[in-house]
Amino acid sequence: MATKTFKIGEYALGGIIQVKITGKIIQIFVKDMYGDGGTVRTGTTSTEDDDVERKLSDFLNDVTTHYYTEKVMKWIKEKTGLKFMWV
Repeated sequence: MATKTFKIGEYALGGIIQVKITGKIIQIFVKDMYGDGGTVRTGTTSTEDDDVERKLSDFLNDVTTHYYTEKVMKWIKEKTGLKFMWV
């Protein structure tokens, strides 16, 4: 299992994006750093999904900027061994 927390601040919904990779499951939690620290949004996909890259990038682009989407996607690529087209 791999977990990483990206403390992005004002450039992300809630300010914090946490990624957990457990086996073939990738979970993304968007957390509120300004309020109670609770989860604002959650996204889950599998590395076996044919659209994994599109699903991850669409979700991340909804909650943060393209710059931070690339940073998170790069980390996911390193941990899972997935081959993304643009990272």
